[in-house]
Amino acid sequence: MLKKDMKKGSFYTYFIWGIGSLFYLYEYFVRVIPSILNRTAESPLNASMSQIAAAASIYFLIYSPMQLLVGPLFDSFGGRKLFLLNSGILAVSCLLPLIPIEPLMFLGIGRFGMGFASAFGFVGIMYLCTTLFPPKRLAMLSGLTSTLGIVGAVTAQTSLSALSTTYTNVWLLAFGFGLLVLFLLYCFIPHDKPTQIFESTWQAVRMRLWYLAKQKHTWLIGLLTGALFSPFAIFADLWGIPYFTQICHFSQLEASQLVSILNISWAIAAPTIGWISDRLQSRKTPLVVSGIAATLLFAALLWFPPQQFISIAILIAALGVSCGGQVVGFVACANLNPSHMGASSISFTNMLCMTVCGLGQPIVGWIIDGVSSTYTLSESYRLGLSIIPVMLIITTACVARFFKEKAELQGETTL
Repeated sequence: MLKKDMKKGSFYTYFIWGIGSLFYLYEYFVRVIPSILNRTAESPLNASMSQIAAAASIYFLIYSPMQLLVGPLFDSFGGRKLFLLNSGILAVSCLLPLIPIEPLMFLGIGRFGMGFASAFGFVGIMYLCTTLFPPKRLAMLSGLTSTLGIVGAVTAQTSLSALSTTYTNVWLLAFGFGLLVLFLLYCFIPHDKPTQIFESTWQAVRMRLWYLAKQKHTWLIGLLTGALFSPFAIFADLWGIPYFTQICHFSQLEASQLVSILNISWAIAAPTIGWISDRLQSRKTPLVVSGIAATLLFAALLWFPPQQFISIAILIAALGVSCGGQVVGFVACANLNPSHMGASSISFTNMLCMTVCGLGQPIVGWIIDGVSSTYTLSESYRLGLSIIPVMLIITTACVARFFKEKAELQGETTL
């Protein structure tokens, strides 16, 4: 991929990484748009909470299984082709919700395309990094790339909310941003050659997935990882802004700022908690502490929310910090499984994480719609969103009971 006169880790390689990371930023930008859809002016979505949530969750339900395929695809077809193809798919998918016939159906089809294309984002950036940088810089770049994803989410929620734009303009802005990203990728992502044959690579992947699927500890850690990510993917991405505007009675802009605080606090805390986990030489302690703290803080947010903006902002920031332990789950699964399955363990964990979130979004909507005739709007929201602390406490209790710290550090499988 590199030109002959280009050294790994040079200034120009950072520039290329930055251009490639725009695709990941754009992925997050698009992912969180449904959180403001039903609050925009002139929305054609004459649908219930559960219907909108079900359409939005299609993103995660295709994103999750695709995580198991994108690695072999990059190895087989190279980076440039897949970057360009999927950035184009992601941009065009933003136009589908604007089709006036059955807008909810086309929102679902659009979310399918968005989830499919977005699945290539993070793996693609890491594939790019392995060709542009020495191994000692990959962990740092992984963290920086994740931070850029958060920047995309914050940019979407704050800018689009501040503009008070219409439903149509939201998707047109997303499409225009996508065209800009596609143009930059076309200009600067260098040509490369495939390194592996897809058929042989996929055969090895299938064997590893079968092994991982039989390990109970992999499922246990993956489900806790998903539960710790649910305040972002279930609450912040879809229900956060409506909850803060309709239940807590904040303005649209204030609600988007609170959601941004949640994302930013997680982005700061995640690498810090990972560093603490390494220093303690423990995975169980950060996971259990994070799970307990997140359960208590999210329950407080639902049932005892502060009335003043600064107070609820502090609570939200603490919640984001507590959920930062989610990143330890990926390392824990890699440690628990054989070393040659490290990448496969991480991708399997990510699949479970996104599946939890993809199923959680419509379940919350169904609960809100189902109890709305009996309870008030605020009670309906709180009952629906209560699945998040319930998931957190159950998975945390299971990890606290069954997680074997010594076995994890030694790479054994005892569960």
